[in-house]
Amino acid sequence: MADGAATVDEQPGALLARLGKDPRLTPYGGANFGTPPGLLVADGRGVIPTDRFFVRSNGSVPAIDPTAWRLDVTGFVGRPLSLSLTDLQAMPQRSLTAFLECAGNGRTTFAPLPPGTPWRNDAIGNAVWEGVPLSTVLERAGVGEGAVDVVAQGGDFPEMRRGLPLPTAVDPETLLVLRMNGEELPPAHGGPVRLLVPGWAGIAATKWLVGLEVLDHAFAGFWNADNYVFWTADGEAVRPIREMPVKSILVSPTDGEVVAAGARAVAGYAWSGHGRVVRVEVSVDGGASWADAALSSAAGRRSWVRFACPWEARPGEVRLRARATDERGLTQPTTPDWNAKGYLMNAIHEVAVTVEG
Repeated sequence: MADGAATVDEQPGALLARLGKDPRLTPYGGANFGTPPGLLVADGRGVIPTDRFFVRSNGSVPAIDPTAWRLDVTGFVGRPLSLSLTDLQAMPQRSLTAFLECAGNGRTTFAPLPPGTPWRNDAIGNAVWEGVPLSTVLERAGVGEGAVDVVAQGGDFPEMRRGLPLPTAVDPETLLVLRMNGEELPPAHGGPVRLLVPGWAGIAATKWLVGLEVLDHAFAGFWNADNYVFWTADGEAVRPIREMPVKSILVSPTDGEVVAAGARAVAGYAWSGHGRVVRVEVSVDGGASWADAALSSAAGRRSWVRFACPWEARPGEVRLRARATDERGLTQPTTPDWNAKGYLMNAIHEVAVTVEG
């Protein structure tokens, strides 16, 4: 680990300060911090400020000198490359507004509770990502005919290697990210360069990227074949974790909040790794009836959308719910399939609110 790196045994407050993050983020141990619903306040573009964006790290946050950083492209290619940050900055850039969600977001909603970081619905954010399409670099390297996977090497520790199928790697929206929300990509989020695979679980978006190895076979390393796999209670590996399912969360009011009676709005965000969100329904009576919410977003199909629904709040204990549907017709279930790692939790979101007045 380089000098100045943020270590996992620092006190949460000190680590948040070192990383330039909002001190109100929820600590989960190590370099892992969630964004409480009350801080999920996006700007007019639907973007969460970088200092409030959740942090997920499987190890320490390394300190990498951008002037010394290199990206080595090796393996089943015709022209191995060693690129500097300046090299990437000189290539054609692309900007994309997209959500990023940890595979274990909402894990604590499963019963029984699977092992892993006990995320609530706070490992989700939406940002403007800018960088070079991965396809541009792979084309320059000359990917061999018959290539299968592209393995990304993280700079945090040698074992952080994650394989990506070639068709996804060459998708024009898969980026080598250099900038986040208009600024240089910060270390907490993988700077100087990270991978972004829009719609896929955050584990695919390798941070502190230092290497790309093209393989002529499927990669079966730990982060592909074991730790980010949908395992049943019987120990059966069903499928790898890829696209994130359609989901919505309520951020106003928040769970446990006490609000005044009268005309209000129920609001939140919805997203899907399978396509644009086209409908969000809100219930103010625990699911007995539903009403369509208004959607607002002009940021593209990879972005989340904000939804809002009017509510005439009457005194008492109220259970509010939200249910999203995407353009493929996929809708949030009441109870998603339990799995041993606690991934892909996308149950209909419910908050309990007390109305006074």
